[in-house]
Amino acid sequence: MKNFHASAITGWLLLLTAFGCGNRNQSPAGEPLARVYDQYLYAEDIKGLTGEDTSPEDSAAIVREYIDNWVRHQLVLRVAESNLPQQLEDIEKQAEDYKESLLIYAYERRWLAENLDTLIAEDTLKSYFDRNRKDFTLKSDIYRLSYAVMPVAVSGYDTLRNWFVKDISKYRNELESFSLTHCTNYVYESQTWLDEASLFRLLPLSLYENGRLRSNQVVEMADENNRYLVKVHEYVVGGNPAPFDYVREDIRRILINKQKLDVLKSNYARMYEDAMQRNNAEIY
Repeated sequence: MKNFHASAITGWLLLLTAFGCGNRNQSPAGEPLARVYDQYLYAEDIKGLTGEDTSPEDSAAIVREYIDNWVRHQLVLRVAESNLPQQLEDIEKQAEDYKESLLIYAYERRWLAENLDTLIAEDTLKSYFDRNRKDFTLKSDIYRLSYAVMPVAVSGYDTLRNWFVKDISKYRNELESFSLTHCTNYVYESQTWLDEASLFRLLPLSLYENGRLRSNQVVEMADENNRYLVKVHEYVVGGNPAPFDYVREDIRRILINKQKLDVLKSNYARMYEDAMQRNNAEIY
């Protein structure tokens, strides 16, 4: 394959151009570009391999490499088929099973997208939670809190701490304005519950390890770069039932998945009955 001349490659590229221009009077296959036993590679098979902005020299090299790789691939495939006749049948069966699974999966995704109602009422979520509280036990502490991270080099820490200690709700506007220019990270009166894994992305481990945040008092810490202030508004210790707000979206996913199974089962039951009634399927 390495002895192809550039003129031959150019001829193949011209042939590709002819196919690309919509000249369908010629044979779809035309003259083969390569052969390995009874397998042939045609110009139609590599149409679009190169773009209009590719130089003739680069196009020739790309086509030559593709043809060479195709020949190598077909040779290895032929050797594998010859040496693994028993496994070949199993592989073909696995490939057919996989193809069928992909088709069914694609059908189910489209059918669910068109027919599944993903809106679940709040009282339905709450009712499921009340019936299954034991299934929602916390693996670690969770917190709903306010926090601020302020560089050591920035002045005004005492002012920030004073607002934290007095009343975050009362001084919320002052805190937001101050933190915008003095803090690198901050959240005030968050309604989001954070577990310890989430906290680790925001605050140093030493600030909350060993249950240090199991308190409604302001917790402070400093390292060589930053000062940290944390005020916990609510917390639940690991091992206890999770609050509803913390697991609401988990419950939504559970119910949607259950609904998926139910509607698919119902759809397939209707499909089965319809096929039997129309004599499109029968059991002997």
